[in-house]
Parts: sequence; structure tokens; C-alpha cells
Amino acid sequence: MKPSTKENYIRRISRVVDFLNAQTESAPSLEQLASVAAISTFHFHRVYTAVTGETPSATMRRLRIAKACLLLRETARPITEIAFDVGYDSSQAFAKTLREMTGSTASELRADLSKLARVLDDLSRPSGGDYQPDKMLDVKLVSIEPFKVIAHRHVGPHSNLFIAYGELFSWAEKSGNTEGFKGIYGIPIDDPRETPEQQARFDCCFDLGPDTAPAGDFTQQMLGGGLYAVTRHVGPYEGLDEKYDYLYGPWLSASGHVLRAQPLFNHYLADPDSSPPEQWETDVYLPVDEYERGE
Repeated sequence: MKPSTKENYIRRISRVVDFLNAQTESAPSLEQLASVAAISTFHFHRVYTAVTGETPSATMRRLRIAKACLLLRETARPITEIAFDVGYDSSQAFAKTLREMTGSTASELRADLSKLARVLDDLSRPSGGDYQPDKMLDVKLVSIEPFKVIAHRHVGPHSNLFIAYGELFSWAEKSGNTEGFKGIYGIPIDDPRETPEQQARFDCCFDLGPDTAPAGDFTQQMLGGGLYAVTRHVGPYEGLDEKYDYLYGPWLSASGHVLRAQPLFNHYLADPDSSPPEQWETDVYLPVDEYERGE
């Protein structure tokens, strides 16, 4: 265990929790929260979930309801005013969330102070708990030379990624760029647990050689260039989140490394059209550096 690395990220995420607690009536952006933590937006949401056991939006909901419960206990203010004070646009939205999280209405909690005390105790900590992997994964450290990929940005459910990759391949084939094909890559920009699936961004990428230029809506990106922690996933792509969680959680905490401001990316080693899902192999690359005390 490398306590310096773990404490470093716990300290950064604690600043974010304090920041959220101080302004439950607002809705800070991902960029604001990442800035408070001094963690790249490429990694913030997954680091936050690994450290706290819940997403940033789940923390905000919990803190808002906790503050509302305190106001229910300590003041006689109308419930509608309390709803607005803790950041809800309507008393109906507040009432729905309160019931979902506590099983009670505001009036019921006000009338039962012992239950209100138990609710406040429950809301004082994340409900997710620490992530405990089923087993230790094989993680290797490798250095990779930078290489260029052609990227196609997909926004929407991950179930439609095959369509996006198909569009990218169709362009490469029609433009005569398939002869330089070297690999299939993917950059999961958003965590679907935090981002509505219709807004989730994912860059579908092909390595078509250094001389291939993008066209139309496609873009050029550079991957590699530095040290990476790599682990292999075998099976359907739906299981990749477990590998991300492991790298950002147990592995990073014990590694003695810190994250670099570059995206995590996947290297898809199998052709999904020619092999069954249980045989699909994917290498997950997490960009890291050696931890330096004082960061």
C-alpha cells in the first residue's frame, strides 16, 4: 500500500465534498469540481467515485437532503422554502427525492424526531461504501510512443457505438485509408453512471497510420506518449467499467503513481464481427506518472 498516493487523492476529493456542502443551492459544473480537486477532467468523475463510493451528483443529492433535514429539525420554516433553499426548483421535486432517499415525507420526519435523527445519521456518509474487487487484476506498467488516431465523436447510448465505428470504417474504406489500418481504439469520455446516456460522449478511433488525415466531422488525436498502467479485459464490453473502477480505485491507491492529464483509452484486440463476445479482448490504458511528494 502506498499511503501517500491514497491520501493525496482523498485530500483532493475532500476539498470537493466541502465545496459541494458549502453551496448545495447551486449546480457546479464538472469543470469546476475538477478544478477544485486539481484533477484533470479526463479522470475526475471516476476518481471521485472510486474515493467516495458515489458519483458527484449523488453526493449533491445526499448533501441537499441532509441540509433540508437539518432545517426541518431546527426551524419551523415552510417546506416549500426549505426546498428552494437547498437547490430544488419545486417542492414537488424535493418531495420526490426526499421520499426516495428517506422513505418519508417532510411532515412525517418533522413529526418523528427520532426517525429524523436516524435519517441524518444515514445521510452523513455515502451509501455506496468502499469498492471491493472480487479479485486482484494483472496490471502492467508500459511506456508507449505517441501515435495518431482518427476519431469519430459519438454522443448517446454506448449500445450504438457499433454504428459509430461502422461510419468511421465506411469513411476509411471509401477514402482508401484501410491499407494503413493498425488498430481499433476507444476513449470513454463520460462515465454513464454520472452522465445521462443520451449525453454520454465516446470517441471511436482508428489507427490508420501517421499519414492519414481526417475529413468531415472526423478529427485527429494523439494517444500514447508516456507511462501507462494496462490491464486486459476478456468478454463483453459492458464489463469494462469494472476494469476502470479497479484501475482508478484499488490499483491507483496502492500504486505510488498519479494520473496524467491525458485520457484513459481502450485498445480493442479482437474483431467483434468474427468472434463471440466472451472472446473479445480489450486492453485498458490509464496514463500515469510517478508520485512526487507535495503534489
